[in-house]
Amino acid sequence: MSANTPEQAETQLTGAPVPEPRRVPGLRLVRLDRTTPEVALLREVVPRHRVAPEQRRFVAEAVHTLPRADEDPDRYPYAVVRNDVPLTDRSAALEACAGFGIIDRRPAVLRALVDDPDRAVLLRAFYVTPEHQGRGIGRAACAAPLLDLLVAAIAPRADRIVLCVTDGNEAGDRTYRAAGFTPTGRRHDAGEHGMQSVLARPVRTGYHPVPQLPEPR
Repeated sequence: MSANTPEQAETQLTGAPVPEPRRVPGLRLVRLDRTTPEVALLREVVPRHRVAPEQRRFVAEAVHTLPRADEDPDRYPYAVVRNDVPLTDRSAALEACAGFGIIDRRPAVLRALVDDPDRAVLLRAFYVTPEHQGRGIGRAACAAPLLDLLVAAIAPRADRIVLCVTDGNEAGDRTYRAAGFTPTGRRHDAGEHGMQSVLARPVRTGYHPVPQLPEPR
């Protein structure tokens, strides 16, 4: 399992640099709650994704989670898309679409994970397809500024991204930590899915507004 210029580095909450992988193709995160020809193609292929067998107990595939997101205005599904494959038809979309995720803004869900649910979003249902794993795509898709720009467009007031990692999901834990997430110390009981650790990191879009100078008198 598992962003985009090779020499960039992000800083974890601990202050340690997180170098971006050299072999990651250019990526973008495409919201699936829009109506465009590109989104229509991606929505055709995303339900055909299958995660690796050993990861099925940790994440549900889009064929199950996308319909639920479509029914909820506080859940925003998106596709992880490679830029090096033009989305010309269904075959190209299958090759280009490397993963899926959902940004969840539901206060009732966030309230159990963070102290200020109005200023956070939850990353959930995230995965990278088996044929795209091992190339750093998962880390790139979870790291700043790629994920953060998507979050800023969906929830401008959010300053924190949180997620839950099920006990035993070592590959997922490594990916998220490499993307700058760190444990908050909280635990979440996901019922039949088991206990989960809550990880978080600040939103980093790379945008720094220019201070406004006072008007001359």
